[in-house]
Amino acid sequence: MEGTNSLMGTQSQPLYVSIHVESKELAMIVQFLLQRNIYFKVDSPYSNSMQLEASYNSHSISLKKPTVNHHLSKYKGIEKVDSILDNHLANAKNPEMQQVAQSLGLSISVFKRIFKEIYGVSFYEYYLNKKMKYAAELLLKGLRGGLVSEMIGYSQPIKFTKMFKKHFGITPKKYQLQSKITSELNL
Repeated sequence: MEGTNSLMGTQSQPLYVSIHVESKELAMIVQFLLQRNIYFKVDSPYSNSMQLEASYNSHSISLKKPTVNHHLSKYKGIEKVDSILDNHLANAKNPEMQQVAQSLGLSISVFKRIFKEIYGVSFYEYYLNKKMKYAAELLLKGLRGGLVSEMIGYSQPIKFTKMFKKHFGITPKKYQLQSKITSELNL
């Protein structure tokens, strides 16, 4: 039927439903969708280029890497940013933007501009999102908040708790408890 909307979607085109969710509820909703193997995509209203995506067979969330615009392709080194940041996370050290820019052979001003244009957010915001995602993964593995705090580079657990709550809208302990309750309900 032409001109009507179908709630069924087709095999070639999945059904997409747009909903608006408070950031404090996002972690719980994402957990629910993952546990039920429901495909979803989370678009941030602050960025057209960064998306969270999960598939039916995946129980992990990953930042979908944005494509580099043609006029930015001469900055091929920018693609190394994720591995540099992952290395910093693994060593519980916060990266210095100046050092990252220099390691890519870019001035700080060019790096900031290119980074924002490619990733849609500032360098700091991107790293913080990556850091909090990593912390959430560690918490879901059952690690205690104090240890996670130390592992991701916070000198005081209270600072980590405040940042985690600001980011996810829930404390690390409550995040673990919610995840545990949700997984027990699904058994």
